[in-house]
Amino acid sequence: MKRLFALRPLCLALASLVASSAMAASATRDDAALDPVTVSGTRTPLDLSRAPLIIDIIDRNDAELATASRVEDILGRQPGLHVAGQGRRNGQTLSLRGFGRNGVLVRLDGVRQDITTGHLGNFFLDPALIQEVQIARGALSSLYGSNAMGGVVSFTSVDAKDLLAPGEQSGARLSVGGATANDEWRTNVSAFGRRDTLRGEVDGLVSLGRSESGDIRRAGGDEAEEDASLNSLLLKGGWEPSDDQRFFVSWQHYAERATQPANPQQLTSGASNALRDRDVTSNNVQLGHRWQPGAATELTTRLTFSQQEIDEPQANRTLDRVGLQSDGYHSMQHGWLSQTLAFGAEIEQARQRPDGEANGFPRADIDTQAAYLDTTLSAGRYLAEGGAGAFDVGLGARYDRYDASGVQDADSTHDRVSPRVRLAWLPNEGLMLFSGYAEAFRAPTLSELYANERHFAGFCAGPFFCTPDNYWVPNPHLSPETSNTWESGVVWHQGDWQMRASYFDTRADDFIDTEVDITAGTTQAVNVSRAQLWGYDARVTWQPSALPQWQGHLGLSEVSGKDRDSGAPLGSQTPLELALGSELALGEGKVRIGWQSRFAQDFDKQGDEGHLPGYGLHDIHLAWALAPSLDTTLRLANVGDKLWYRPDGSLGDGRSLLATLNWQW
Repeated sequence: MKRLFALRPLCLALASLVASSAMAASATRDDAALDPVTVSGTRTPLDLSRAPLIIDIIDRNDAELATASRVEDILGRQPGLHVAGQGRRNGQTLSLRGFGRNGVLVRLDGVRQDITTGHLGNFFLDPALIQEVQIARGALSSLYGSNAMGGVVSFTSVDAKDLLAPGEQSGARLSVGGATANDEWRTNVSAFGRRDTLRGEVDGLVSLGRSESGDIRRAGGDEAEEDASLNSLLLKGGWEPSDDQRFFVSWQHYAERATQPANPQQLTSGASNALRDRDVTSNNVQLGHRWQPGAATELTTRLTFSQQEIDEPQANRTLDRVGLQSDGYHSMQHGWLSQTLAFGAEIEQARQRPDGEANGFPRADIDTQAAYLDTTLSAGRYLAEGGAGAFDVGLGARYDRYDASGVQDADSTHDRVSPRVRLAWLPNEGLMLFSGYAEAFRAPTLSELYANERHFAGFCAGPFFCTPDNYWVPNPHLSPETSNTWESGVVWHQGDWQMRASYFDTRADDFIDTEVDITAGTTQAVNVSRAQLWGYDARVTWQPSALPQWQGHLGLSEVSGKDRDSGAPLGSQTPLELALGSELALGEGKVRIGWQSRFAQDFDKQGDEGHLPGYGLHDIHLAWALAPSLDTTLRLANVGDKLWYRPDGSLGDGRSLLATLNWQW
């Protein structure tokens, strides 16, 4: 009954849109077409009005990214997406569309970021160095392979061209800022430029960042203990010997030193979660070439190296990853039929290397090979032109093979084909109805396959009952998690309004869970559940032509899940959530003031008898260009200091003033 009730608003919206579209079939869109952007969900440049998925894009001009110091600040208000943890950078993980951290692929400049060790997260990046974030929802293994079951979150670092003022060849930028919730201050210095030479244009950027922060104030006044400092570096350069060629190189360095609980996702420390010093270092290096002979064709090849190292007292964990990948697209016209191809291949080697008493992080290797091909065919004429409507047909698949091995344990070798098919119908230029089917998978982590050290020490619950030490038991026979997803939706543009909405239904098999046997003293990863996950997403924007300086937006999301055998709740469910916001530009755009809110229904915490209350959060922001070379952004998050909880039961962020001041010359 809850499922039908949750779907009712979407059904009513679809019915009204089809009706209004039929009445105005000959009308064209009044709003300007969006410039094509390379969309994570298609890997091709696309007008977002033709993208058959729910995607959100956050750039440096948005208050969330402009004032952020951690991933929670950027993504914390996205409907249907939750950042787990207590605000510490080391403990941030995502859940999206019912899938937790291992079912959501995170990419930084095209390189996956998925170190898996204990309760530590996989966001080792400085938001000051990020130009754009794309959140693509849905099963996307046909393009990205393992982990892309609930979606893909892609971070793109800033380039020299993003910072250069119009007509300028060089520049420098000083940014200072901070946040009151954790007594943080931060600074970033960047130098950038470009120059025309006899052998083509060259450009480069160097950016250095530093921040210091203390205990983190959570909702309701509780504090998460921490003392942290972060140093970051970004070096990027490029050479364009001709209009269609570009060679590029980059190095991103992240080094955080923190004193925090052993499990950074818990609020406080204690006897079983004592404070410890933790050093986290991440390096991402790539060397690449982009060939773009025209707007219809692009091929990018990159050699990548990444390393994440976590150093704690008497324990060290290092993940090295070397890869070679090539991705491209090509558009063709076959008379009445147009076709766009997206294609690519990659090979990668990943190596886990523990030292000392590193727990749950075995010495193991995994080699991956993959190739994908996706095509979109477009044909037809709109109803007003005498046709049956325009049609987009998409077909694609990706082949992945991985070979994992651990010390003294059997190898684990699996391959997987992830197909996707989709159909879109456009009765006129302002309306698109789409539906599709996709399969996705998640390969077991090396820790799930090969962990074999002590998990935790034994204990005595009384004078006559004691349990032995508990040890991980390897399971190299684990099968990958798999899923089948149907998704249908609508994209609508008319006058001042734009809307995008979809409903999805996912059947997932072979969920990987951790089975702990206290009496036997063993812990092992096992394939257990058959799950069903369903829900919907919707986005509405309004920019009135009578007041072009103002815009408003709305987001809606809900995710439900159950075990298909027992009917018990399952998956990273989220309650019905509504996000509202608006922004007004004044003084020819030099001043922007805005408001953003997020509301959620009350919710039964999964796996617990606890009931989480609903909430309403409000943020306000001000962006002000004080002078051509000076600007500031202020954001007051959780204005009312509302006590609220995420679906996993962790406290949300408390009231905080986040500020950034930029001076560029």
